[in-house]
Amino acid sequence: MRQYLLLLGILVTTVWASPTPEFKFPVVSREGKNLVDPNSAWQIQSRISPQIDGQNIFSILHHPDGKSAIIGTTDFYIYRISLLDGSLIWKIQAKMYYQKEFDGPKIFDVSPDGKTFLSFGQTDPNEQNSERYLVIRSADNGSITKKFVPEFSFFYSITADIDYRFPGEETKQNRKTAGLSPNWILTIDNAKFIDAGKKILVSYKHFMDGPHFYDRRLVVYETTSGKKINEFQLTSDPESADWTQPAGFEIAHHQFPFQHVNKRNTIIYGNAHGRIHEINESVMVQNNNVPIVEEKTAGPILYTPLSSSDDLETKDRQTIRSVAITPDGKYLYCSAGIGGGYLQVYGFNLETKKEIFRSSFFDAGELVAPSNDILVIGGFYSSGKFFIVDTKKGILVFASDDEDNYINPHLFSVHPKQREVLALSTGNEVLILRPKGAVTPW
Repeated sequence: MRQYLLLLGILVTTVWASPTPEFKFPVVSREGKNLVDPNSAWQIQSRISPQIDGQNIFSILHHPDGKSAIIGTTDFYIYRISLLDGSLIWKIQAKMYYQKEFDGPKIFDVSPDGKTFLSFGQTDPNEQNSERYLVIRSADNGSITKKFVPEFSFFYSITADIDYRFPGEETKQNRKTAGLSPNWILTIDNAKFIDAGKKILVSYKHFMDGPHFYDRRLVVYETTSGKKINEFQLTSDPESADWTQPAGFEIAHHQFPFQHVNKRNTIIYGNAHGRIHEINESVMVQNNNVPIVEEKTAGPILYTPLSSSDDLETKDRQTIRSVAITPDGKYLYCSAGIGGGYLQVYGFNLETKKEIFRSSFFDAGELVAPSNDILVIGGFYSSGKFFIVDTKKGILVFASDDEDNYINPHLFSVHPKQREVLALSTGNEVLILRPKGAVTPW
């Protein structure tokens, strides 16, 4: 009897000591349909045909009023439309040189107060090799209210065969006359309002392909004055660096996902070698004060998502495609992989420093975490699908498997306040997705 009670006590203690999963992730099929929980399913509440002169949508973002959206189109116009019926509120031209077939003004972010939004301008709209720089536009009429100075490369490497730093005006003109490209030019990649809109966090990259693609930078500006406060240049951490390559990366860094964490007052970013770093103001200053990229600090490694595939020889080099942080700053989600279907979503507890889940393999691209229970996922490839996951229950609540609910995996917007997602479907049709029942906050 004593042995039985002792055994029972050990079993009970083991059950209580074993951590229960904080979050779960459903199995997502790479082919065929995915089952959605019917009781929790999100639905297409309405379909809108926006009045944008028949142009293709390049980017779309909610306005904080919840009643309108700002859209950039491939003919380089910006529109604000009503989400009630798609009617036009205003339209303005954002003239650019067409760099590629599918291009247009990107709407990076809308200020928390809804008065302004971030996009980009071009120093010479008639010249393809001219700089694209950050601009702030009015949400009332689309006009530019502030222009930021274009950024040039500071990339100085002992392993790169070219010095990409700005060579001065004389050399600039000589190269232009000789028909040589200005390899010091950076183009804006992404921008976010941080610190309740008082600051702007911006990422830059080289505008050309090739080894200079390793030059990626983060810059923090003061919103009102436009003053540069701090900056940080991407470099590989010593644990995974290959210093025969510029900045130490064996793989070109096609993505530079980052998020500002208000609760921690830090920036979390992912790199091409599958490392997620966390940096603060002092790390940024230290990085910026060192001229040679091989000697710059990459910041502490926060998390390294490991692949579950037996087909991969190196399991810790899953390029980070996207990073999302829950509003309370407790949980991190990332999508990572090598492509070819070897893409996964990972969950990580920022307080315990432990992985909370990893998904099966599927096309996992951009992630948005608007709440502690919902994760919105757009496919990495253009042929990918769109999913909404309840990470608390571990179920799919929306999957764009059917033609009737097709969603472009790269063009969607999460409402900043309420449970709603805008998504682009076929024929420039904008879908509004919500859970069943009354509209609820995040």
